[in-house]
Amino acid sequence: MAPTTTIETITITRPLKVIAFICGVIVVILMIMALASTDWLMAAGWRQGLFVHCIEEDVESPLPFNLHDPPGCYASRDVAYIKATAALCIITLITDVIATILTGLGLRTQNHNVKYKFYRIAVLVMLLSLLAVLSAL
Repeated sequence: MAPTTTIETITITRPLKVIAFICGVIVVILMIMALASTDWLMAAGWRQGLFVHCIEEDVESPLPFNLHDPPGCYASRDVAYIKATAALCIITLITDVIATILTGLGLRTQNHNVKYKFYRIAVLVMLLSLLAVLSAL
C-alpha cells in the first residue's frame, strides 16, 4: 500500500484586522453621537447641532446670529456650510458602516482570495470615510 500524506491548513487571524474592525465599530458609535448632538456651537443659553438649535428659558438677548425665537428647540439654520457639514458627516457614517461590515466579512471568510478582496475594498472605503470627515471638520 502506498504511503499517504495529509496536509492541514491553519488560518491565523492577524491582530491588526481585528483592531481595524473594533475601531470601525467605535467610529460608527461616535459618528452617531456626533450627528445626534446639539452641542456643536454653544453660547450662554443657546446651543446648535447639525440639525437642531435650542434656546433655553430666561436667555438674555441678543442671541447668536440675530435669532428672535422663543425658548425651545428648532430646526437648524438654513445655511450652506451647516448642510454641507451634515452631508459629509452622514457620508462618513455610511462609508464607515460599509467598511466595518467588509472588515467583518473578511474576518469571517475562510477563502483567502475573497478575504483579501474584502480587506482591500474596506481600506479604500475607510479612506473615503476619512476624507469625508476631514473635509467636514
